Amino acid sequence: MNHLFCLLAILIWSSLEITGKLVGAGINPFALTAWRFVIGGLALMPFALRQAARKNHKLDKSSILRIASLGILNVCVSMLLLQLSIFYGKASLSAVIVSMNPLFVSVFALLLLKEKLDKAQLFSLLLGFGGLLVIVLGEGEIGSDNYRNLPLGIGFAVMASAIFGLYTVLTKSAVLRYGNLLTNSLSFISGGALLSIFSLAIDKELLFKPSLSNLGFMAYLGLIITGLAYLLYFEGMKRISAAKASGYFFLKPAVAVLLAFFILGETLTLLQLIGITLVIFSLNRSWLIALIYPSNPNKSGFSNQAI
Repeated sequence: MNHLFCLLAILIWSSLEITGKLVGAGINPFALTAWRFVIGGLALMPFALRQAARKNHKLDKSSILRIASLGILNVCVSMLLLQLSIFYGKASLSAVIVSMNPLFVSVFALLLLKEKLDKAQLFSLLLGFGGLLVIVLGEGEIGSDNYRNLPLGIGFAVMASAIFGLYTVLTKSAVLRYGNLLTNSLSFISGGALLSIFSLAIDKELLFKPSLSNLGFMAYLGLIITGLAYLLYFEGMKRISAAKASGYFFLKPAVAVLLAFFILGETLTLLQLIGITLVIFSLNRSWLIALIYPSNPNKSGFSNQAI
């Protein structure tokens, strides 16, 4: 059952980019991102408060400001860039590129936390970024009228992935101190609220036509993708190792590409499929450790967790 929870969570998360593309014509990226995280944060809050009470987590003014700043980095920058990449480009490419964020985590952990890279990590980085290069160079619809601005969409996706990697590194200590649920719930709400204020300041419309489809998409993005999937994943991870739970993340690029093909009609070239394969292998670091340390797979002390 715990493995099923993790699998369901990843399948739901794999639909994020496709859902964002489907609703993109009715709601602008700023409003979509802001509403998604306010709804998702509020959905997580009852569970976060229960966890905080059980573990006696207490927040002071400086803690709230710190978590709010993390929300700005995640919601107002990274996730907004992700939604803009979906708006301007391909949902399938956005999904694959954003799934590479664990590689950027390694880079920022090296730069900010002074965590050393072993051979497996270094090879993983080179393989992953090589795969990204192959994906970008293999794109055959750069000038296509089917997309608003495909090169811009790819650029936004790369920035979103890199900044989410930075957010992950900076959030590490807050999660250890206050717990995943409380940290993410507060950061989601604060980030969504601040993005709403910023959107109004630059004359971006936050209100949208309350049609059945718009309300349905927004409820799915906020309650299911940002709320339920998160709860399912961490509920499953309670009883199985983080490494085993995170292994399901390797399915996300493949599932997202299949969904984009069947639902949106997006296609990828053979060269891009090769690049996606390289990215998936780079994220699944356990085989790299076994390859480099065949006699002692635990030698690297390397975590296989993707965030």
